[in-house]
Amino acid sequence: MRSMKANSTIIDLTGSSAPSSPRASSVVSQSASVSSRSPGAARPSNFQPHTGAKKLVVRNLRKTSRLGPEAYFDQIWIQLDAALTAIFNGGKLPYSLEELYRGVENVCRQDQAPKLYEKMKERCRTYVATTLKAPLLDKIGHSGVEVLQVVQSAWKKWYRQLMTIRSIFFYMDRSYLLSSADASINDMGVAQFRIFIISDTSLKGKVLRGMTNLFQYDRDNEQESLNTTLLSASVVMIHELGIYTIDFEPRFIASSQVYYAQLADSDGQSENLAQYLEDSEKRFEKEVARCDFFRLDASTKRDLISVLEEVLVRERVNLLVDTQQVAKLLNNNDVSSLRRLFSLLQRVREIDKLRSPWEAFIKAQGSEIVQNEGRENEMVVRLLEFKRKLDNIWKIPFQKHDILGHVLRESFEAFINERPKRSPWDTKNSKPAEMIAKHVDLLLRTGIKAIPSTLSTRPTEAPELDQSAVERAAGDEDAELSAQLDQVLDLFRFIHGKDVFEAFYKKDLARRLLMSRSASADAERTMLTRLRTECGSAFTHNLEQMFKDIELAKDVLVSFRNTRAGHVKDGEMDLFVNVLSASAWPTYPDVQVNLPAEIGSYLEAYEDHYQAKHSGRKLAWKHALAHCVVKAYFPKGVNKELVVSSFQAIVLLLFNGVQGDGRLTFEQIQTASGLSDPELKRTLQSLACGRSRVLNKFPKGRDVNATDAFGVNLAFHDPKFRIKINQVQLKETKQENKETHERVAQDRQYETQAALVRIMKSRKTILHNELIAEVIKQTMNRGELDIGDIKKNIEKLIEKDYMERDGQSYKYLA
Repeated sequence: MRSMKANSTIIDLTGSSAPSSPRASSVVSQSASVSSRSPGAARPSNFQPHTGAKKLVVRNLRKTSRLGPEAYFDQIWIQLDAALTAIFNGGKLPYSLEELYRGVENVCRQDQAPKLYEKMKERCRTYVATTLKAPLLDKIGHSGVEVLQVVQSAWKKWYRQLMTIRSIFFYMDRSYLLSSADASINDMGVAQFRIFIISDTSLKGKVLRGMTNLFQYDRDNEQESLNTTLLSASVVMIHELGIYTIDFEPRFIASSQVYYAQLADSDGQSENLAQYLEDSEKRFEKEVARCDFFRLDASTKRDLISVLEEVLVRERVNLLVDTQQVAKLLNNNDVSSLRRLFSLLQRVREIDKLRSPWEAFIKAQGSEIVQNEGRENEMVVRLLEFKRKLDNIWKIPFQKHDILGHVLRESFEAFINERPKRSPWDTKNSKPAEMIAKHVDLLLRTGIKAIPSTLSTRPTEAPELDQSAVERAAGDEDAELSAQLDQVLDLFRFIHGKDVFEAFYKKDLARRLLMSRSASADAERTMLTRLRTECGSAFTHNLEQMFKDIELAKDVLVSFRNTRAGHVKDGEMDLFVNVLSASAWPTYPDVQVNLPAEIGSYLEAYEDHYQAKHSGRKLAWKHALAHCVVKAYFPKGVNKELVVSSFQAIVLLLFNGVQGDGRLTFEQIQTASGLSDPELKRTLQSLACGRSRVLNKFPKGRDVNATDAFGVNLAFHDPKFRIKINQVQLKETKQENKETHERVAQDRQYETQAALVRIMKSRKTILHNELIAEVIKQTMNRGELDIGDIKKNIEKLIEKDYMERDGQSYKYLA
């Protein structure tokens, strides 16, 4: 041994106590002698510039074994074997973990790791195959859940033991096994459990059956709590053992399919589709939540959802799209159930199957509304409510699906243009078109007052009194009226018989303009603009001319009043005249009536003035459209102003010559007024039998007869100063309705003949079927033609020598 210099230092890196060998003791004593000094001596300085830096010597002071590798291995294995026995028996380790770890490390450094690994592996194999497995086999006769519980406990125990073993053999696991072909300690332990326990046919079947039973118990007993700890731990166990995908997943999916097939069969017996949809949606949600809670694989969740879709939806699609069941949901406006139905069908891409019941419901409900003669006056309101309901269903539950939206429009168009069982006055005209025109008239006459609460788009708010609130409310009224007109136009777009709508709309517009009964001039103009956009300028040409005539009439009246004959003095009768173009306005019959002399002379003066400005024009007075304000005096009601029709005013003026409670007979009134029986009875009934009875009828009754007599109602009283009695003018009579329908039907024949002539003139020769198709195509915007009517008009044109028949074709004659 070399002698140590006084300036060198020895450092022990082993961390152990000083070795007992003499060699080690001498080194320490030398070191101690170097560092010792007398108590009184001065402390030497570490800095010695003449001798240089100290030399640092590092030596391993650990005791080395004097045994050979084999003898040392046997000694260490005895310790390790005792430790493994203690671990398997659940006892205390006979040696410290550090000492055992050092022994494994030393053995591995001596290249004995393969031998050590095989011994450790064999010892684990023996323990798992015998000691650990034996009590499990004793439970084979028990239920699957009980077997699962003991197997899971054994796995938990073995995994805990395996972690302790791994901590002892950690050096070998992270050095030799890391680069070796042998499995790691953890993988080896899992493989031993899988081979000797889980791979046992009887145990594996029981374990898997126990797990599927727990899942089924969780499905059947929703209100009771499940031992989720056991099931969650079992899922983790089969994942780590590597049997999840191969053994558990197929068995779990198969058992789920059988379970839900039986459940669907029992649920399918019920006729409550809403309940079935609710239960099915809950099952989807719960299965997804169950997969997430127990951390099943994404593939399991996907396959399980596919099973549910197949069993609950695809195989039960006939139940889901049953016409009567779906109609019940639609009729009840069950939005939640319809949303579930759409969602389930969307899962299996069977939305097309919903088309048939959706279409059948729309046509059935719509036809009932259109064909119901008892509720004819409610037709448009009911159609609007029905359309709003269908739109909400299409937007919310059906998620604006394109196919279902197309079906909605087609079905609505089909039933609204369906041939009525009994057409108005046998004209084959569209009743919905007439009622839509009347509904528009109601809106434009009365404004938002005519809007039912079920169709209102405004939220109900508490009334406010400040000026800004009033202005805001006025704006809301205009917006509300505009929204209602938009809804009506939605119905109008479905109508084929637009000529019927035009006729009734024109007639009602004329009444509103002539009697100043429009609720909003802006609304009138807006509606006209919308009709022009929908149908073109040709459709609204006459309607626009009507507005122009009203404006021109005002200018003519101003010029007339500037003349001497037309000058109005205070207290004298005032006159307002509308000059109408005969081609643009509806046709009105001439009603014979005897005018008072004063009114007659005034009209003659106006006519002379008008013809002086417009030579060659002839005025035809339509007294049936006239209305006026009559000032009246009643003993109990003092002064009143009565808004009456011209016929009502003529009849009332006859009573100026009657004293007190004097009476005039029906014949006397008819002789003086010159009115026909129907018109006079209608007028007298409005004056003597209506709400405001300014005349008394003798004898009393609701019907006017030729033998009745009439007198002034001296006891008449009304809180209002101005009283409207001319409502009779605004009401359409049956005769007027019939004449309008017949005129539309006649005009349609003329339009058909005109279309035939245009086609023949351009084609010269054409086959019969082609001619029919061309006529229908050209006239479809005006109304749907009957093929029989087209044939009749062809015969009429042949008789008039416009065309001739040549076999199956026709030739045009110039």
